[in-house]
Amino acid sequence: MMNARVSIVDAGEPTLDEATAIVGRAVAEARRLGITVSVAVCGPQGRLIAFSKMDGAGCMSARHAIGKAVASAISGEPSEFMPPPGDDLYCSIVEGEGTAAFHERGGVPLRRAGALRGAIGVYGEASCDQDLACATVGAATYR
Repeated sequence: MMNARVSIVDAGEPTLDEATAIVGRAVAEARRLGITVSVAVCGPQGRLIAFSKMDGAGCMSARHAIGKAVASAISGEPSEFMPPPGDDLYCSIVEGEGTAAFHERGGVPLRRAGALRGAIGVYGEASCDQDLACATVGAATYR
């Protein structure tokens, strides 16, 4: 009988504790702004690590927050960046994970020591500028 566990966690991505802290800071900023949002943190491959939907956030906010995080993680750019049509990396991750990238302001890459480690995505029903403000505060937690 095998008792050894095989880890499939990318050593460079945020841990669950780190991702949860990032989400918490973004939610705290949303509360400070008086808005409701959904917040997602994913690793560099666009795989979800942590997620939170505030009470009262719209039903589609979850998909959009995750989509912004995926868009930012796979490009290494803010989520509004649009990769060129047919970009192999973009197509393979989105198709493989089954999560559509959402190219609208509010997703921020997470970097440590200059290396891309994942991304945060925030979506609410206020403005993209407020989404970005929450994402930026959350991302500042990961340094």
